[in-house]
Amino acid sequence: MASLKFRERKVLEDFLEMGSGYVLNFSDRTFAEFFRDFGVDIDDAQYLEGHSGSKANRMRSFLDRAPDLLAGEVIEELIGYAESYRIGHKTASQCLSIAARLRETQSNPSKPSATAAASPYGIQRFSARPIEIFFSYAHEDEALMDVIRLQLVVRERIGEIVKWHDRMIPAGDEWRTQIDKRIESSHVILLFISPHFLASRYCYEIEGEIALRRHREGTARVIPVILRACDWTVTPFAELQALPRDGIPITQWPDRDQASLDVARGIMESVQ
Repeated sequence: MASLKFRERKVLEDFLEMGSGYVLNFSDRTFAEFFRDFGVDIDDAQYLEGHSGSKANRMRSFLDRAPDLLAGEVIEELIGYAESYRIGHKTASQCLSIAARLRETQSNPSKPSATAAASPYGIQRFSARPIEIFFSYAHEDEALMDVIRLQLVVRERIGEIVKWHDRMIPAGDEWRTQIDKRIESSHVILLFISPHFLASRYCYEIEGEIALRRHREGTARVIPVILRACDWTVTPFAELQALPRDGIPITQWPDRDQASLDVARGIMESVQ
């Protein structure tokens, strides 16, 4: 949670013109694109809980959850954006001071650091910015996929990751465009393997091919998650290390909670 004082929040809200539910001149689309540069999915459920979902309320929820360093970086970028079209706001310098104070936590070892740390798989991990994880799955397996998602919620809540799957596409948006954008930008791609996944042309031939290409380029960590028994070992995905351990399908574990926890821990170990 950003350590903003009451008066600092009021100053920022005034600068960002949040009184009527908006943030500056952002549309919902451009607001989401702005936060995506920081690895934050501002449309995620954690920023929508308990309020109307306006841009101003999502901004407040973000500040309630973000570590100081990330909050400071976002605020500083918002100030620069506002000054690009609305020059000379009376509280701009005050807001910059607030952002600078938050960013100073980098020098405090008790707070998150912005220093890049390479994972064993070449992914650059910035502790102030969450790892983005893309879920590729067949809709018939949504209930099993959701078991894994729940085990990762706490990691998302503390700012380590942000997840994305196609159920998060806003109504009216072009689903193919959204999926292509997310799978190309995510740090980790999870392939939820099952007979339905292998039978799905879109999952296997399109999302699967993109995932394999990014794996070979070294631009993403790709992890098959074996949901149900299927002949996946003859597919190109067999070259990848799978979860749960030993590639035993989740449906064959006596305790699915334990199986899903094994998967969640394996995912986090791969990026830390």
